[in-house]
Amino acid sequence: MSILLGYVPNERGEAAYAKALSLAAELGQDLVIMNSSGRHSHIDPHLAAESDLEALVARAREAGVSARTERSAGADGADALIEASHTADADMVVIGIRKRSQVGKLLLGSDAQRILLEASCPVLAVKA
Repeated sequence: MSILLGYVPNERGEAAYAKALSLAAELGQDLVIMNSSGRHSHIDPHLAAESDLEALVARAREAGVSARTERSAGADGADALIEASHTADADMVVIGIRKRSQVGKLLLGSDAQRILLEASCPVLAVKA
């Protein structure tokens, strides 16, 4: 069993990582750090550098948690997490969220909402 983290390289991603790492250590579970880009671009702000992902795995190991990373290129980040929640042996998905207005949610949709509704396991939404 594992905890699946949807990671983006910003303050929301760091807050979600800290909580996911804490839970994985407390529950004795593996941590799967997922980072994806659906834009087919190497300058996507949601795409973490390989060195950043390696640093997250190293921090997890220092905390006594077994961790690995997964990348999903070409798929929407929300779709990749939802799919991984169905196919991986995940007990929980952890995501970072930001405050959005009702109009912003209506016009742009909400990846967090989709993940909350469609993931096959519990989802923890963490505020930065």
